Amino acid sequence: MKILIIANPIASGGNAGKRSACLANILEKRGHKVEAYLTRFAGDGKDRVARVEDDLDRIVVVGGDGTFNEVLNGIPEDCSIPILQLPTGNANLLGQDLSLPQNPEETADLLENGRVISADSGTMNGLKFIMVTSAGFDAQVTEELKKVRTGKTSNLGYVLPVLRTLKAGSRALYTVLVDEQEQASGPWIVVSKVRSYGGICEMAYKAGASTGLLDIIVLPKADALSILFYFLWSKFSRIDKLKGVRYLQGRHIKISADAPIPMQIDGDFAGRHAEVDIQIKPAGIPLVVPAGSN
Repeated sequence: MKILIIANPIASGGNAGKRSACLANILEKRGHKVEAYLTRFAGDGKDRVARVEDDLDRIVVVGGDGTFNEVLNGIPEDCSIPILQLPTGNANLLGQDLSLPQNPEETADLLENGRVISADSGTMNGLKFIMVTSAGFDAQVTEELKKVRTGKTSNLGYVLPVLRTLKAGSRALYTVLVDEQEQASGPWIVVSKVRSYGGICEMAYKAGASTGLLDIIVLPKADALSILFYFLWSKFSRIDKLKGVRYLQGRHIKISADAPIPMQIDGDFAGRHAEVDIQIKPAGIPLVVPAGSN
């Protein structure tokens, strides 16, 4: 096979570049033709994948959720090349949901023997996502992180942004309209295609790569104790068993508020928006997954 590896060299504390080189070496020894491309700046992966060759057989993304999202947004609309992620980030939401291996040898095996599924993706005001987009608390955390981030980050790098967001508080109330039928309001709205949230718990427990639906969780509070409780509860039970929590599913979502809405996509800040329009794009992304993944 002819394989393009796109790697973010600062992911995984700088180990992603080494893992991509190791993967390339393994694949070449097995007779594959490989190009290993290390991204040099934000958006570089998007630019490279926009120029994919027609005879390419597979694309491998070595990096975290943000790197995968960058590649996703660069893929031409008519591209049918199957994609595989070697997860090396902090949360690895897609990797957790699809049970993707995190070492080069097993990734090479999966490239050769895995099955290809047609996964859904979504758009938030035209920006693609395949994992999660949300309004409120976690979007504000990513906004704070963006202010101080200078390169690679770790889970500890989120501590200060989380504390700043909690200290600032939020009185904003967001209203979500699902398929022009169901409506709910809350200070924190999560729209997900994956079960895993932050690598901590399973909040959108009904979600899946090819369900044809977006899962929407509307949380009634966004203070520190409530957020901690949401995480703990979701770790061991279903979030919609909590009083005040709304769990909806749909294909077209609109979010509105009295002030610009902070949004995050696949773990990165995606700006503040006067209004938000989210739609699903069913079965449009070919993913290489293990035999047992959904």
